[in-house]
Amino acid sequence: MDNADVPKDPNSGIYAVSRSRGKQPGESRLTARIRERRKADGKARSSDESEAEDELASGAVVLHKLFNRSVVLYPNNTVIKSGHRIVLGEAEALKTAARAGVLVPTVHKAYTAPDGRVNLCMDYVPGESLDKLWPVISDNEKINIAHQLRAILERMRSVDPPRDLISACDGTEIRDSRVYFTYHAPACRGEHAFNEYLLSSLEAPTPPLVREALSRGLRTDHRIVLSHCDLAPRNIIVQDGKITGLVDWEDSGWYPEYWEYVKFFQRPSTHEWKRYAEHIFPEFYHDELIQYFAMARWQSS
Repeated sequence: MDNADVPKDPNSGIYAVSRSRGKQPGESRLTARIRERRKADGKARSSDESEAEDELASGAVVLHKLFNRSVVLYPNNTVIKSGHRIVLGEAEALKTAARAGVLVPTVHKAYTAPDGRVNLCMDYVPGESLDKLWPVISDNEKINIAHQLRAILERMRSVDPPRDLISACDGTEIRDSRVYFTYHAPACRGEHAFNEYLLSSLEAPTPPLVREALSRGLRTDHRIVLSHCDLAPRNIIVQDGKITGLVDWEDSGWYPEYWEYVKFFQRPSTHEWKRYAEHIFPEFYHDELIQYFAMARWQSS
């Protein structure tokens, strides 16, 4: 992990962040082949791919295992998500989503083991991840699922947020997963401080006039809403054409209303999935999307 000192005042203009190895985007065939070789050699560098494994002797089944994290299903229909890079605050995010009426795994226990591994014990969500179903379902079924996701987003966006807070649901930090790294910063007291955080990650060579132009494009009057921040098919569980749950809430939190929208286009998933955005989102944020990707040009990824 590469660390930077965090300022004492989260509202200050100097807003240092820390970063950790995060999730990587979709890749070319050549890059994918290289990554498959890394996985075969035990040198995987991403925590964002999943592959099922054979049933274990204990009767448990590994649903996902990569880069020092795992998701294991036990015979009593309990799932344990475990790893050094798992976020303990994800438990609070799942509880917040459940209180909002969103279909998510019910959390029974969350703790850090003596070896530093975080463990989240939760109920199993029946169904298949949408990324496995997507290639074989019809266009009408895809639109139907997109509309179901839209209804879930509308429910999430209707929840009253905490006062003067932009952060993960447990109020501890901002988690901002980009292309190669996840950036961490203190919770913000408002959108002005959040914008300062965004500007703080511009690379040093950014020309002053570019920095000023990017700063002027940032608004401070967005609503703060409950956001998942990684609405990719791999995190949407479906059974019999119905969404039965959203999983992987580690980057979620209370963020400006446009954040879910721009993260949908920035996080790794297929180009076809992103074409369904018009069916998924109740509101579009064209200006913020342009602003976000313009800023990304000058940020460390």
